Amino acid sequence: MKKFEFQFESVLKMRRHKRSLCRQLLGEILQTDQRLIDQRSQLEQLRQEQFQEIRERQAVGVVDIDGATSLRFYAGQLQAQIQNVIANRKIIEKQIIACRQALARSEQEVKAMEKLSDKHRSEFLYVQNRKEDMALEETWAATQQTGVVR
Repeated sequence: MKKFEFQFESVLKMRRHKRSLCRQLLGEILQTDQRLIDQRSQLEQLRQEQFQEIRERQAVGVVDIDGATSLRFYAGQLQAQIQNVIANRKIIEKQIIACRQALARSEQEVKAMEKLSDKHRSEFLYVQNRKEDMALEETWAATQQTGVVR
């Protein structure tokens, strides 16, 4: 029996590769987003620790202006870094949306080509089965004719 060869196999492979790249990119973007979430959490924790340190120093009753000023300055720097992380996450969110849309389109393209491949395979198998049936009928008819002649 003849082997089925999809005439658009190269297109199907290309679309599967594109889908794979979209999945990989989405995974990388999601990892970056998670790193930013973790970074923000760490920065916020550090900032809270600075304020706690200021409170503890003031609880003793002695006010250390220079120490409190440097702790507040550091807390301000941490807040600026937190804002930077938030801005980066907004950019990442847009990239995630765009990547998910591209992945959805790639999925649709692959499914369409796979459906076409299945349709062509079914047609191919139908034609092959018809040819085999006709060959069997011809063989059967030939054996019947030789049987009658004897």
